[in-house]
Amino acid sequence: MSEPHILLTGFQPFGGDTVNPSGDIAKAVDGRRFGPFAVRGIVLPVEHVAARRAVAAALDEAGLGAVLHLGLAGGRARIALEQIGVNAMDYPLPDAAGRVVTGEPCASGGPGAHFATLPTRAILAALTAEGVPAYLSYTAGTYLCNFVLYSTLHALAPRPTPPPAGFIHLPFLPAMVAGHGLDEPSMEMGLMLRAVEIALTVVAASV
Repeated sequence: MSEPHILLTGFQPFGGDTVNPSGDIAKAVDGRRFGPFAVRGIVLPVEHVAARRAVAAALDEAGLGAVLHLGLAGGRARIALEQIGVNAMDYPLPDAAGRVVTGEPCASGGPGAHFATLPTRAILAALTAEGVPAYLSYTAGTYLCNFVLYSTLHALAPRPTPPPAGFIHLPFLPAMVAGHGLDEPSMEMGLMLRAVEIALTVVAASV
């Protein structure tokens, strides 16, 4: 895709779930326009080597204006606008390849953290003005979501004028909670989709 675009990624289902709202929203918004930008929506595998490869290829496409990654954060009740990615992979939950990672860096020799460069506070203001529950988060975890956030920011940092990039965590869907049979917070797909649309509108206006 050589036209001006915003890269929007989500993830495939994982951890025993058969759906993942982040991947579904990335597919749903693919091809739509926000201001002068089209959305390039892709769904990432829940495995860090393959995910890094897919993101790296997308970051090299001409016309990239901004990057917004989406992921799932069970247990959170609001849209979480991630502020920072840390250089750490540490997860007991196996990834899609069945791998468990303990105490490994996202990027060997990289800085301890990278701060997101999307206008998160403007996004937060727009979301809350529309009645969407949201907050600024300072922990993206140490699983694949944090890995993709950190790796993207690390890859873009050396560029003379890097496009802004960041990450939004989404809650469980109600149907996922029903399937788990646990007392967990959730959010309807329509509201999460609206939140991402608002975020993309803010991002497109700020680039």
